Amino acid sequence: MKLSKIWRFPVKSLTGESLDRVVLNPDLGLPHDRRWAFARPDGKAANGDDWHPKSQFFVLVREFALAKLNCHFDERSGLFNLQGPNGIEASANLANAAERAVIAKAVGKHLGLDQDNTPILVEAKKIGYFDTTEGPISILNMASHRALENALERSIDPVRFRMNFLIEGLEAWGEMDLLGKRIRIGNTTLKVTENTGRCKATHVDPDSGDADVDILTTLKSSFGHTHMGIYAKVIDGGLIRPGDPIEILD
Repeated sequence: MKLSKIWRFPVKSLTGESLDRVVLNPDLGLPHDRRWAFARPDGKAANGDDWHPKSQFFVLVREFALAKLNCHFDERSGLFNLQGPNGIEASANLANAAERAVIAKAVGKHLGLDQDNTPILVEAKKIGYFDTTEGPISILNMASHRALENALERSIDPVRFRMNFLIEGLEAWGEMDLLGKRIRIGNTTLKVTENTGRCKATHVDPDSGDADVDILTTLKSSFGHTHMGIYAKVIDGGLIRPGDPIEILD
């Protein structure tokens, strides 16, 4: 097995970026992955930096239009640029709460929200705003992805699943046999914690922003479950790159 691609998504539910290297640290996700998220102004997440479930945020599973925004994050400067349809455009340093409000205002306008419902772009301090706290690294087996494509009778962009690591060399659905096991990627060690249950956010094409395919129904009818991918927890950190070998340790 090998690691084929690395992805991270600095702002939850917005576009991601491919990386040519990353340094992992024990118990944490990728640096800057889901570090920021659009909190609902009337929810608990708006008033703190603790982990909260996605119900507390404006997320792709409900706000499909978020996929129509194109974003770029500069890790060194913290500068975040956002562009969207109808002239939507904003730029800000995500490390600065006052500047983040500029991004949030632009997103609120894009979603057609009034001022009272404008999102609050919050920053996670301890753990990113992942959909789980048990294993913040998400892994997609590309053989399983291709099996789903065959069932759908069409190709789909794996980015629609918003996973951190894309891997090759494992049989389709073989990742489900890795639960509780440790794997080595390069010089790092991870422990697989759970399957990744999917939601309707996967129905949305990451380029067009349109809900164009029923992933959940196809997974259930063709494979008897609605999982796609696994979560893992970093045990021993270190530098990894695409092309690094992957070994099952136990």
